[in-house]
Amino acid sequence: MHDGVNTMVDWKAEYKAKEALLRERGFQEVSPYEFYRDMFPKGSLQSEQGDGKGNVIATQIRPSGRGRTKQWIVDDSLKMLEKVVGDEFGLVPPIAFYGKTHRKQNAHELYAVAVDIDYVGEQQLKNLLKQFGNGVQLRPTYLVSSGKGVHVYYFLQEPVQLYHNLESTLAALKESFIRRLWNDTSSLKPDDPDITGIYQGFRCVGSQSKLGEAYPVRAYRLSDNRYTLEDIKASIPDCKVDLSVLTVKPRLKDNKRMPIEKAKQLYPEWYQARVIEGQPKKKGTWTCNEALYEWWKAKIITNVKVGGRYFSIMALCAYGLKCGIPEKQIKKDAYSFLDHLESLTDDETNHFTREDVKDALKALQADNKLLSTMASREWIEKQTKVPIPPNKRNGRKQAVHVQFMNLNRQFKVMNGECTNGGRPTAQARVQEWRLAHPEGMKADCVRDTGLDKKTVYKWWD
Repeated sequence: MHDGVNTMVDWKAEYKAKEALLRERGFQEVSPYEFYRDMFPKGSLQSEQGDGKGNVIATQIRPSGRGRTKQWIVDDSLKMLEKVVGDEFGLVPPIAFYGKTHRKQNAHELYAVAVDIDYVGEQQLKNLLKQFGNGVQLRPTYLVSSGKGVHVYYFLQEPVQLYHNLESTLAALKESFIRRLWNDTSSLKPDDPDITGIYQGFRCVGSQSKLGEAYPVRAYRLSDNRYTLEDIKASIPDCKVDLSVLTVKPRLKDNKRMPIEKAKQLYPEWYQARVIEGQPKKKGTWTCNEALYEWWKAKIITNVKVGGRYFSIMALCAYGLKCGIPEKQIKKDAYSFLDHLESLTDDETNHFTREDVKDALKALQADNKLLSTMASREWIEKQTKVPIPPNKRNGRKQAVHVQFMNLNRQFKVMNGECTNGGRPTAQARVQEWRLAHPEGMKADCVRDTGLDKKTVYKWWD
């Protein structure tokens, strides 16, 4: 049928021939843990203590009637790989995810572009190795012998952020790459390429192939190369995929640090605490009332839906820490939403559990940079699907303004700042402005409130 490769016995013979060929050519076989450590360098995934980074999601597939399909969270220790290494059917995608499930809504970063080429016999492998060697095809970082076929992995120089608006572009690039690699020289079935998406999982290195327990999935290092998406596109003749949408705007270069001697003169208390005494930098907090935190708690009840439940708790952590809420209270509040969030479940395979809350609360250990990201309007809208219109400097919509002022007035009364409905103090005006503009700068506050610069600086912290 295919050059004499017809039966399972034939394919098992081809498997052994391909293994012998790779050894003969001197390619180094690596262990499953070496392979995945190289793909996900140490520190790139969430630590065991929890620091808000993504995880790998490994999946155990079980055919109907033979047990339940399970997904395992693999953090930076890679310990949970043991659940799929050696397994009958284990999948690991080259992607880090937020949350506990392998769903594209939770996809965070792409670490490698992997292409599955099926029906690869010994001769087809020889053809591929020759093309990798002479530059006809882009040489992969690793080649994985997967049974009847091979997986070629192109590790990326930097992980690609998997924003949802990039999905079609990345999918188009990968399809072009698959059609370039899967052809009449590399496969016994060149006219039937398997066009897999960017979220596709691949048989775990060290797990069983379709040929059985004696024929495991093996990884071989072909190069030390790491690539960009532009490199991959350049290897595909006449590729028309426009990668400009993936371009990240460069950071502005005007955020220069203040010389330490000047900082010593202007901020002697900071210098004494941070430089002389060596006190660690505190997690950033806004000096404002708890209305922002309470506002988000209300949003969890009224606006959060399936798909945003996990991230709504992460946002609660970010808002809580930024507003100076004790961690004990944040945890208590988070668990108080468990019954409500679980009541939203519309799919029996996607319940929201106490473990989900516990995992989301790891955001409390995030550093300042990550906290700022999680408390940003853009991040919260993207991850929780809760729309948060940007604040306008020329005023708020009436309904929002009334709600905001009511909350702010309650805070002032409790703190004795304003009990007669009179004009708010300068301190209250600065606090009000910061609540409405959590990412705003002092200069913006001076311009919007009309207060003197010294007054704004006095009540800023």
